[in-house]
Amino acid sequence: MTIRTRLVAVFALIALAAAPATAQIFTDMSTHPARRAAERMVAKGLAIRLPDGRLAPDEPLTRLDMALFLARALGIPTTGVRPPDFRDVDQIPSADRLAVAAASIMGTVSATKVEAKKGTVRYTLAANKTTYGPGEEIEITFTISNDGPGRETEFLSPDRGRTRIKMSDRDGLKAGVEGELYVETRTPQAVTREKVARFRVLEARADGSILELSEEGAVQIKPGLKVFLLQDTAFEYATSQFHDFVIRDAEGNEVARWSLNRPFVPVERPVPLAANQSMKFATRWKQLDQNSQPVPPGRYELVAVHTTKENPTTILIAFQRGLISAYPDNTFRPRLPVTRAELAAFVVRAMGLEVEALRRANDALVVADARDIPAELRGSVVVAIDRKIVLPLADNTFRPARAANRGEAIFALNVLMEAMGRYDFVTATLREIRGGPPPVVVVEDANRQVRSHRVAVVSAIYRNDQPVLLMQLRPGDQLRMLRPTEAAEIMYIEATGR
Repeated sequence: MTIRTRLVAVFALIALAAAPATAQIFTDMSTHPARRAAERMVAKGLAIRLPDGRLAPDEPLTRLDMALFLARALGIPTTGVRPPDFRDVDQIPSADRLAVAAASIMGTVSATKVEAKKGTVRYTLAANKTTYGPGEEIEITFTISNDGPGRETEFLSPDRGRTRIKMSDRDGLKAGVEGELYVETRTPQAVTREKVARFRVLEARADGSILELSEEGAVQIKPGLKVFLLQDTAFEYATSQFHDFVIRDAEGNEVARWSLNRPFVPVERPVPLAANQSMKFATRWKQLDQNSQPVPPGRYELVAVHTTKENPTTILIAFQRGLISAYPDNTFRPRLPVTRAELAAFVVRAMGLEVEALRRANDALVVADARDIPAELRGSVVVAIDRKIVLPLADNTFRPARAANRGEAIFALNVLMEAMGRYDFVTATLREIRGGPPPVVVVEDANRQVRSHRVAVVSAIYRNDQPVLLMQLRPGDQLRMLRPTEAAEIMYIEATGR
């Protein structure tokens, strides 16, 4: 920084210290589509305001910029991260090296939960969150549930005092079958079940099967009551290993397996799973291979297997390790511009949408230069346009090879922040504004607790979606404020009022 630049920065800060809170943080973003995104992100410390008040949205976005943006937006921890060993590490500022290293091995899953159905059995595989720091354990839960749907039937009049239902051997019922009878209540929001009773089939007859009931619920049993019948099920296993977890790389090679070196004993009888009951299995993967070495950046599959004797069931979640990786020659090239197509791919990957991008690689694109998009990035561009992460240009082109700029990156990362729930808004009712410096807003929360917050000299304030000065807010306005900065100041407020 030159002496003249330093003086300009000092005078700018002096002027700001004496000024009232303004409705604009950046001097060059008043009409930019990413204005509010930039204001939100600077309030969270994710974007930087230059000494002269600019964001410089039209400046090219470099790979270093991208890595730092991702690291800040996702809150990637750098604790325990080793400095990068890139061949060109000397081109990365020393203060940024750990953040770049962390971003290069940051992990995301394609979904936190996936489900599959097989008959009345539902298989669920869940990860505990979407993004994972380097070396962070991924908690994986595999649930096998016998939850129907059951078959609809109804109670008939008793036969010699014995309970009878309108199902017979023609419906597949056999003597000895056990399960549960229940009723359903359906609303637009959910389907709830209420247990009627456990049952055991005593006789499966053409005129209605005879049941033995136990564990009766609160529902009154009477002729004509419509219920659902859900049978218990059972699984045949070769051993006491009822499940497995496997990690595979993008080529299908096995990286790690839960069952290795674990003892199991033979199982001779089927293992029952009662109606409306579940079996749950869990493990933690430390992002290591079977030799306890960190897996390299790349795409992986977290696979759960129900290890039945016949037709084992497999369900998986995709995992991407490394949001912005080094090149094959182990260079990071921090000064290299990021293209618009690469920006789309980086943010889609960070949002855990890589599998969707792979699936939609052949979807139609509405932009005029769709043929110019590289095949390996096409799916990411499809998803980015569809989810309004990176938008087509005014002439309906995408220009995939054109260098992305900082404004486009801010716009895309704001979508990421919203999707990941990274904005920590607090809501309150405005009671009064006290003049400064610094100015203070006094608010009342939903619990009727009154709090006072300093408002930053440089801040962004909106009322009914229009930028305003702080003093234009009115008592009674409903406020959404980003939580205070480390300096205990509010920098971003959205107000609604009459």
